[in-house]
Amino acid sequence: MAEVVGSLDRAVARDDVPNAPAAPIPAAERPKSGLLQRIDWSKAGLLVGLAIFTIAAAALYQIFSGITWSEVNNAVSRIAWGQVALAFLATALSYGALIGYDLLALRHVGARQVPLPVIAFTSFISHAFTYTLGFGVLTGGAVRWRIYQAHGLKPALILAVGALTTLTFWLGIATVAAICLLFQPSVLAPLDGLAPGLNLAIGLAVLGGVALWVIVSAVRPRTISVGEHAMPLPGPGATLGAILVGLLDTVAAAGALWLIMPAGPDAGFMSFLAVFAVATVLGVISHVPGGVGVFETTLILAQPQIPAADMLVSLILFRLVYYVVPFAIACLMFGGYEIRQRQHSVGRIARTVQAIARPIIPRAASIAVFIGGVILLFSSATPEEHYRIAILRGVIPLPFVEVSQLAGSISGLVLLVISYGLVRRMANAQRIAVLLLVAGAVFALFKGLDIEEAIICSIVAGLLVLYKDEFYRQADLFSVRPSFEWILACIVAIGATVWLGFFAYSNVDYQHKLWWDFAYNADAPRFLRATLAMAVVAIGIAAYILMHPSRAAFDPATPEELETLVPLIEASTRSDAHLALLGDKRFLLSASGKGFTMYGVQGRSWIAMGDPVAPEDEVDAMVWRFKELVDRNGGTPVFYQVTTGHLPAYLDAGFSLAKLGEEAWVDLNKFTLEGSEGRRLRQARSKAERSGASFEIVPAAGVDAILDELQAVSDAWLDQKGNKEKGFSLGFWSRDYIRRYDQAVIRQDGRIVAFANIWRGADKQEYTVDLMRYLPEGPAGMMDLLFIGLLAQAKSEGFAWFNLGMAPLSGLPRHHLASLWSRVGSFVYKRGDRFYNFEGLRAYKDKFKPDWRPKYLAFPGGLALPQILMDVTGLIASSPRRALPEEAS
Repeated sequence: MAEVVGSLDRAVARDDVPNAPAAPIPAAERPKSGLLQRIDWSKAGLLVGLAIFTIAAAALYQIFSGITWSEVNNAVSRIAWGQVALAFLATALSYGALIGYDLLALRHVGARQVPLPVIAFTSFISHAFTYTLGFGVLTGGAVRWRIYQAHGLKPALILAVGALTTLTFWLGIATVAAICLLFQPSVLAPLDGLAPGLNLAIGLAVLGGVALWVIVSAVRPRTISVGEHAMPLPGPGATLGAILVGLLDTVAAAGALWLIMPAGPDAGFMSFLAVFAVATVLGVISHVPGGVGVFETTLILAQPQIPAADMLVSLILFRLVYYVVPFAIACLMFGGYEIRQRQHSVGRIARTVQAIARPIIPRAASIAVFIGGVILLFSSATPEEHYRIAILRGVIPLPFVEVSQLAGSISGLVLLVISYGLVRRMANAQRIAVLLLVAGAVFALFKGLDIEEAIICSIVAGLLVLYKDEFYRQADLFSVRPSFEWILACIVAIGATVWLGFFAYSNVDYQHKLWWDFAYNADAPRFLRATLAMAVVAIGIAAYILMHPSRAAFDPATPEELETLVPLIEASTRSDAHLALLGDKRFLLSASGKGFTMYGVQGRSWIAMGDPVAPEDEVDAMVWRFKELVDRNGGTPVFYQVTTGHLPAYLDAGFSLAKLGEEAWVDLNKFTLEGSEGRRLRQARSKAERSGASFEIVPAAGVDAILDELQAVSDAWLDQKGNKEKGFSLGFWSRDYIRRYDQAVIRQDGRIVAFANIWRGADKQEYTVDLMRYLPEGPAGMMDLLFIGLLAQAKSEGFAWFNLGMAPLSGLPRHHLASLWSRVGSFVYKRGDRFYNFEGLRAYKDKFKPDWRPKYLAFPGGLALPQILMDVTGLIASSPRRALPEEAS
């Protein structure tokens, strides 16, 4: 109990709840280092739940593997449908009792303004969603948030109600299970193998714990702080109320299943209640939605006297009565509520859709489409009703029936595949899903008058059309990597379909002629052909994905687009704005047209080069504008080499920051070659000049005359370094690009041995160079001469700063509490000289006495950093190949 409420308190303190004040995390709750920190507990819980489900599924397979379809039909015929009606009544009583959990929680936190009808309405929908879909925080919790917030509850109180509802539920169900163990300790022996006395002791221990809590809470009431709200923990009254609610709920739910069974357990209802209560607890603990598999296995193992076929039919019917029907009703109620709210206030609905529907609709739509696909697959694997086939025989030609069966199974498979795209809000996935669902509804009618399937597919398609604006990303359907959970779910669904088909037709002897048997009642041959078609389509989809690796489409800007940017570049004080003219990028203009963001795409990463090039008052808006563009295309937004001037804009937009290194800026007002301060630089210049080297500036108008010489120097430099051209964040050889700029050249005996193209920022703020190349056999000190000449030239032109460029990984913190990235980067900076002269580069620039300014990578955070760094590296390496082709000289 303390862990659940404590985690809620910490969630509020971390600003997960709007308007909640920040609170420091106590030392005892800070993350621990070592093995526990490295364990991904969410994946661990998933694997545990998967293991439990697998064991339960294996047990169910062993139990039901010997059942024939005729035995199932006989079991169905023995069901008293009047008893089923009573089971629906018991289900209504159970859901009615569940209202008590919300009522207790709301009254306990003092939220008395919510009327009882609203509590009942919210409780039914939230519990129906949670029981059927699982993921209570995203389903039932979202419903509570949506409805209770409309009735004046603050976010902290709504979270408190959700936590207390969970606590009181566990108090109630645990107490009921313990009471059942006291009265029927021997009935669980077939299940747990324990002696009745030990089961009795377990029940006494649980009741003792609850009684102790009642006494302690009565003597000394406990409270915890949730944001600004002090929430009392359940006391004697709330605890006893939870026990009563749990008793009523469990008895009614157990009664619903008891009434459905053709032959009730011989030991009586109390014995069955004990088994049902323990099965419910185990199902909840397993974290499998609805306890599917675990709940059934527990009941079957504890009640071996009931025939397996009868138990199978009863459990399936119970799932329909207690889960599916209430869930369908809850969907209609919630849909009606949303429509009613829209009629009352269009403005509030718009805000609700943005704040509530966006997080919920894509996931709910994905689940619904996945379920629709499973329904179509299961339908193709089971026999059709004979009376419906008799009706079809006189209406639909046999070829239509055969094609509909085949097409329905393929539609179901593709729906499974594209359901993941709906979570990513992909427009293509939404359009294809609507088309397949409508087609699936038609196929369901043509192949066997399956009206129920057609209705379900039509409802899901209607919801997708209603919320089509939520699916706006234009990325390729296969441009995202599916999650492990989704792949596993698809495999389980397809495997279950094949197993169900072989189970349904286990009494049909396999013969080769079955493949060519076409008849209205030939269900088994149609299943075989549908299975083959599914396999072929699945292989085709897999082959397509393998042959078309996911990446976002990217075409660089046209020459005409580049020319429109020239005035903006020339007006910018930032010299790196000239990177736009390399021809390897795309551009996002500001709303006013006075600025732009230059970017490239690698994999799923959309990488902007530096801060947006724009007036100061537009930069913040352009950060959001770029993030919106990337979001529409389903990518990951990244800003590479941003400065400190606009860090708040990136933080406000939800980015995390990683330091890349530091950039060297020489204050030209302080730079001098005179006196003792300039002595070393004068000596370096004299040494180079004595070897015959000289410095000069070639204006852009005269660059064409020396282009061939410059290219020879560039080619020799690349050969000597063994490098390939890189781009995006630095220039590469391009005749069109080089001829745009003045060139600083070093000559020896009239021959060019080194050069660098010059960038100038507006308002004489920044002077720097981009592409630098030199001959390996050039004179000693030629690069010193190049930089000394450039610094002197920049100062003579009246510029304020000379940018010497970045020293990668320099200046990263080395503290043992620094981020993992900083510690790894510092290690590479100190130990990576064999790969890159990190320390030597910084030391060389240090002799010009620069100011060092940090540069950062802005990225979405989490575990995406390694992949983003790989994408940045890949983009820099591949940009020259993406650049526009050069114009003929």
